[in-house]
Amino acid sequence: MKTVALRLGFAMLAFCLFSANAVAQFTHTNDMEARPVHEYNTITMIGSPYVHKEWAKGSLTLKNGTVYQGIELMYDQVREAIIFKGKNGDVKELLEPVQEFKITYIENNKPVERTFRSGYSGDGVPANAFMEVLADGQVVLLKRTSKKIFDRKHYSSATIDREVQASEDYYIAKGDKAVKVKKSKSSILAAIPDRKDYLETYIKSNALNLREDRDMVKLVAYYNSL
Repeated sequence: MKTVALRLGFAMLAFCLFSANAVAQFTHTNDMEARPVHEYNTITMIGSPYVHKEWAKGSLTLKNGTVYQGIELMYDQVREAIIFKGKNGDVKELLEPVQEFKITYIENNKPVERTFRSGYSGDGVPANAFMEVLADGQVVLLKRTSKKIFDRKHYSSATIDREVQASEDYYIAKGDKAVKVKKSKSSILAAIPDRKDYLETYIKSNALNLREDRDMVKLVAYYNSL
């Protein structure tokens, strides 16, 4: 009887600890360190500084392990800043160090979820840069999109055209080390050479065009399945 009571007591203690930990992990956005957001005049802007130009539902995982879910996010790819709506609807720029965030939105009547992760190094990757995870596993396919805003004034005119231009870089990562790759068979296979024969056969039999993101994803996913 005492044994049963002890087991029940330990089970209750474990449940309480688990519940306390879960509560600690999911906290209010009001607790996050933030500052007033930098605003753009997007009315006269060609292109968007954001990964998605409208608010999207998302989640954040801070580097200390704290998780925030179900919040409204935007990601500014010019300033590499995460923008969020607080509990009261106020718009702020997040200052907390973030390990990963996800955003979900509707595009062409289909749900899209995109994951961005920091903590990679190598081949000129800026410290704490967010990379989009295209394929995950033992080997990770990453895409980094950086944007710049250019203002152009026409000759003999007071009109200024403001345009957002984007550049994209791709990486293959093992652990936290990332190697930049070109969108070509030779470059990608050089980054993951240990399954070269299998990958070349897969590329040929599936007629992959490695200048396309979706086919790069297929190749890395296949590598991770071997």
